[in-house]
Amino acid sequence: MGSSQSVRSTHFQHPNTMEADPEDEPEEHHISISNKMVERLVEDATLGSATATSNSAPPRGDYKDKIFMEKLKCLDDSHSERSGLTVEDLNALAARIELRTANMISVDPVCAECKERIIDCYNNTGTPADTVKCWETIGAFTQCVRDASTQRLRARTEREARETARRSRHVAHAREHALKDLTPAAGDSATV
Repeated sequence: MGSSQSVRSTHFQHPNTMEADPEDEPEEHHISISNKMVERLVEDATLGSATATSNSAPPRGDYKDKIFMEKLKCLDDSHSERSGLTVEDLNALAARIELRTANMISVDPVCAECKERIIDCYNNTGTPADTVKCWETIGAFTQCVRDASTQRLRARTEREARETARRSRHVAHAREHALKDLTPAAGDSATV
């Protein structure tokens, strides 16, 4: 306790000398403590009584966790706001994907044999450094997926082209019949 700290004098009495005047006590019963120490004792006493009286009061370490979680939540909210990611956006994206994939004809797995080769390659490697040996297998799988997607896109484009041509024929046929119904017959025009 340096001289720069303020000192508060407190008096402690023995239970048998409670009736005696505190000024008459001998000097060995006086303890001088700093204001800072009093603050710490009061803080410890209030924390101890709060945890003793109510079991729902969290220990001091939980406050740090709560602050950390609040900071993470703020960071997540700001990131979502900056990149435009909201629950509604994700639901809309999922709905668009479902619409596009709902009418897919083939539900067979794409390049299943290449997938099995990759899994076997990864399972047969001893160390993580050996996974580089699977590079060619991964490249073959990637090429197989690209080829399959190109084939599916080409087939879809051809289907859509056939459907568009069919609709065009139907529209042309309907237009032709509508024009026939609207134009008067050659015999009807002479009587007018």
